Amino acid sequence: MQRHIIKIIPALLISLVIGQQDFEKVGTSGAHFLDISPDARVVGMANSVVGTKITDASAVFYNPAALVYMSGSNIFFSKVNWFAGINYISLSGGMKTPIGTLAVHMRQLSTGDIGETTVLEQQGTGRSFVWNDLALGVSWAQSLTDRFSFGANLSLIKESVNLYNYEASAWAVDIGTLYITGFNSLKLGMSVRNFGPELDFEQDGKDATFDDYHDGDLLPEPESFRAYHMPLMFQIGISYDFLEDLPSHNLMLAIDAVHPNDSSERLNVGMQYGFMNILFLRGGLYSNHNSASFMGGIGLDLGQITPIANDFRVDMAVSNYGLLGFVKQFTIAIGL
Repeated sequence: MQRHIIKIIPALLISLVIGQQDFEKVGTSGAHFLDISPDARVVGMANSVVGTKITDASAVFYNPAALVYMSGSNIFFSKVNWFAGINYISLSGGMKTPIGTLAVHMRQLSTGDIGETTVLEQQGTGRSFVWNDLALGVSWAQSLTDRFSFGANLSLIKESVNLYNYEASAWAVDIGTLYITGFNSLKLGMSVRNFGPELDFEQDGKDATFDDYHDGDLLPEPESFRAYHMPLMFQIGISYDFLEDLPSHNLMLAIDAVHPNDSSERLNVGMQYGFMNILFLRGGLYSNHNSASFMGGIGLDLGQITPIANDFRVDMAVSNYGLLGFVKQFTIAIGL
């Protein structure tokens, strides 16, 4: 059975990427702050993570099924320096309970002040606005067998523009599974993220509208905002440690096939080399992305050498987004 699984999974990964859409639905969904990867450890491997055993509370952002491998209570914090001075922070915490592993999590993006321009005042009105995104959620995970686990997130998603009192909100569900095959270190994972209804802007509890123009002339009737989808994503992945028999070294290869609802399918391919389970070097790439290409990072597991906590890791990563530039991020995870 294991041999058949090992043969089938790579074939599925390849077929998912080859069977790409002829037309990319770029720009057909919103709430894309949900696509920003919070964990620098994961980013350093080009987000090839669904088939790996995540052992801290960052699992909620990728595959909640991996929460079962937390050794105890854990807190995770991340800060991402996104483009154009946009700030993105994430926080999660989890603990073991008699009914499974439970976690809470938060993601927040803020653009800072943006100068307002209009059709009539294209040099600016003197006013400014801030676009804010927020996701608050709870998670649950349980081991169904000694090798197979299941997990789920339930999150409230909210987007707002303060100057105009525009708000859009909806509930979203993530589900994930993780299977430890028993064939050496091979692991298989799957996740579906951001499944939920469309978002639609409201203003003071009513349908939000805006002034629309045609050939520079103001139309007599204001236009309503159209509802938009969340960035639904299906991801399957595998991971394997080629040096599992060496106590001081490990070399993990992870490959994820990603199917988004608003762009082409792609492969995320990443590698991680670890020395003494203390120092980690990472690298990875996207096979088919509009802007992102190569990524890399470094990490330290200070829990191995300091009495501060049993689990205490610090990670940094840099991502190349071509013409958009580089993104840098920093994360901390502490076991309590």
